[in-house]
Amino acid sequence: MGLQERPPVGIWLQGDPEEVKDYLELGIHGIVTNTIILDDLVDKYGPMLGLIERYLELQDDGPVVVEIDGDTAEDIFRVSRVFGRLSPRIVMKIPCTTKGLRAVARLKAVGQDSMVTTTFSASQAVAASCAGAEYIAPFVGPTIDSGADAFKIVADIARVISERPNGPYLLGGIIRNAISADVAIRAGCDGIVIFPHTYEEMLLHPGTAEWNATFRNKWDSMEAKGALVGVLDTAGADGHAETVVV
Repeated sequence: MGLQERPPVGIWLQGDPEEVKDYLELGIHGIVTNTIILDDLVDKYGPMLGLIERYLELQDDGPVVVEIDGDTAEDIFRVSRVFGRLSPRIVMKIPCTTKGLRAVARLKAVGQDSMVTTTFSASQAVAASCAGAEYIAPFVGPTIDSGADAFKIVADIARVISERPNGPYLLGGIIRNAISADVAIRAGCDGIVIFPHTYEEMLLHPGTAEWNATFRNKWDSMEAKGALVGVLDTAGADGHAETVVV
């Protein structure tokens, strides 16, 4: 997918499928896993194949990104093919290593999409793009934690990748809070990966809270005056207004 064809910045979710499913109606672009999350969730849901099938069942479309690992490129390739057979919506998430990029190149040759993770520099992103990655995940939170200029580093990655014809989709990874989400978005990432609780945090702002309270007070004032007659008392149980014959 070329940069020129990309939609506006997308939100991708990670976490427990029971929590993720409540947010999918909000225009969520896809679901992303990593081995830290998966290791916790298999204790709750059982073997990984079944867990990934559970993610796939949450929606009819949209990518489901599955992180895997292995000792060799052949290991990674072989495991990727197992998950790829579950659905064409599966994207393999593969570490930024030589063995990982060899697997990415082999998957590209057979038509299976990959995301390269653990990316921290423009040179790594270029290597991943050359190997055939459809997606690249710059690690935003850990870059901030290191004390480096995360905005500049991610912006440099975005600039370099945007100059490549049909460049990969950049997905800001390890985003733990609203601050790192803003860094990724402003720096030029095509999407961000967040937990549901970070989605909620992104909506918090003192100005938003102040003005929401002001507007709500006026709404309540109109209700108290009876000015919302024909509005509140005619809404159907499904939230759609019902026709009232007078």
